[in-house]
Amino acid sequence: MNMRYPLPFRLLAALLIPYVALISLPGSARAQIIAPSMPGEPGTSAPASAVPMQVAVPQDTEVLQAERPVINPGGVPTLPLEEPLDPDKYICGRGDLFELNFWGRQNFKLRMTVDLEGRAFISKVGYVAIVGKTLHQARDIVKAAVMRYFPGLNFDVSLVEPRTFLVHVVENIPHPGLYTARPVERASNVITRAGGITGNASKRRISIQHRDGTRTTVDLLLYNLTGDTKYNPYLMDGDLIRIPFEDVSVNVSGAVRRPGRYELIHSKDFAELLDIAGGFASTATRQLPIRLVRKNDLERDSQTDVPYPKEGIPQLPLHVDDTVLVPGVIELQRTVLLVGAVAGAVPTDEATHLRRLPFVEKETVRALIERAGGVGPGADLVESYIMKKDATQVPVDLEALLVRRDFTADKSIEMGDSLVVPYKRRSVLVEGAVFRPNAYPFNPQFSARDYVSGAGGETRFAQGLDNAKLITPNGKEKPFTDGLKVNPGDTIVVPERNFSRAEIVQLVLATAGILLSGAAVIIAARK
Repeated sequence: MNMRYPLPFRLLAALLIPYVALISLPGSARAQIIAPSMPGEPGTSAPASAVPMQVAVPQDTEVLQAERPVINPGGVPTLPLEEPLDPDKYICGRGDLFELNFWGRQNFKLRMTVDLEGRAFISKVGYVAIVGKTLHQARDIVKAAVMRYFPGLNFDVSLVEPRTFLVHVVENIPHPGLYTARPVERASNVITRAGGITGNASKRRISIQHRDGTRTTVDLLLYNLTGDTKYNPYLMDGDLIRIPFEDVSVNVSGAVRRPGRYELIHSKDFAELLDIAGGFASTATRQLPIRLVRKNDLERDSQTDVPYPKEGIPQLPLHVDDTVLVPGVIELQRTVLLVGAVAGAVPTDEATHLRRLPFVEKETVRALIERAGGVGPGADLVESYIMKKDATQVPVDLEALLVRRDFTADKSIEMGDSLVVPYKRRSVLVEGAVFRPNAYPFNPQFSARDYVSGAGGETRFAQGLDNAKLITPNGKEKPFTDGLKVNPGDTIVVPERNFSRAEIVQLVLATAGILLSGAAVIIAARK
């Protein structure tokens, strides 16, 4: 049965059938149908002025159509860029992808890729040499070549996608090897992918060896401090990045803006170090000398004071692992040192706590302790004392001063004094020629002999309890007796006896006899 379709449907079918037939053709044939020959080409019968301007799409040039999507609308590359591409600095190379943009009566785009031999081919024009040229120079070369054949055509050239190439990262790097890079990437990006600068690797003497034999130096320290990109250049095809070891690295601390450890590569003196460290801090002072700590011939640290000249800074050459301490105004302040069980004291080791406070004229012990926040737990208030500059000790009864509020026990503090508040030990220490020397809990019922027995008794090398002694926390010694009273914090020492020459000879002979006997047993067992 014949079906008669409505007129609008038949008109729509008549329009769609040619389009469906067109898109079913191969890409090259479809391109020839869509874009006939350029006006003025050999083999055309009509003059250029007699026909509309139409551009022929070469069969061997990639056409930007829906069957192959673009990287980004408008030819914008997808990789992130830190700044707009500078056509006067970008160097073209193998693998770069370009677009030739035509506009006017006909608008279309052609792509051009630089092949592995460094040549770029344009249909109807031929090869153009743009490798090693800047993007600006390459654009002028392509324009001149195309305009020579088609002078009336409006077009321009743009870079669509930068090439990808390989660079070598070697020497003192966690993961040396080959890494992919682009000409819009800086050296620090690839170094980071290779593991970054670690250990004693240099941040300032990184070398980039280019294929033409030239070298570029990378200084990541100055790049991180200043942000100047000249210290972190772009990479090029076949670059070889070498990360050497540090040369002269020194430490700086004190009144500088950026204390730390830095590598010196130029003058290698205090002036270069001070410049890298950001200069003097506002708290620096010229009234005190700079302290230089350096290892001597015996590999031991020795300190040297370097005074400031009348003008400028000291001319101080630096060596590997030197430490420079720049003094600050806080060191000019007159201070008093508090040692031991004082509130806020900082532990310097397992037994000592220190705190330094500014000196106040006519201040007393009571006012100093109140300014410090009081004494800490476990303080021995009775045995506290003031240590003078000449190492003499002035006793201070803090129990009377702070607990009983007897202000007659107060003492004045002078410049350079140290107030020592020792910790009160609640145990009794047994040391010397005993089987288990240790600290034992205080027991008011125990005598000195009881504590020695609790430590396992005397060894065979002990001199005997008649020669033992008791040492009080303040350093006083008492001879050992059965009725000797032991207090918390006391130390009982049982000395070892000294062997006579005859006893030493006997011990040596006895040891030799034991060794010979053992050897004889072993020999007999082998037979």
